[in-house]
Amino acid sequence: MITDSDIKKLEAVFATKAELKSLETRMNSGFVEIVAFIGDVKDEIMREFYDFRKEINEFRIEVRESRKETHSILHNHESRVSRLEYVSK
Repeated sequence: MITDSDIKKLEAVFATKAELKSLETRMNSGFVEIVAFIGDVKDEIMREFYDFRKEINEFRIEVRESRKETHSILHNHESRVSRLEYVSK
């Protein structure tokens, strides 16, 4: 037959239903906090990614404009050289 001392020994080794329930509650609250943290981190990373993407696009526009300007200057110099070559003949 199982005695009270046997039950106390078993309770010392194994978790009771109440202990398991409280552990489940603590784990669920921790899980909810982790999910919220991951959501916040994800939002922050997405904002940084969009900001970085915006900066890249602005840089591409600047490079494109600079390239057009450089091409225009080069074309003007080529035209002047051509005219000078024509005049010098």
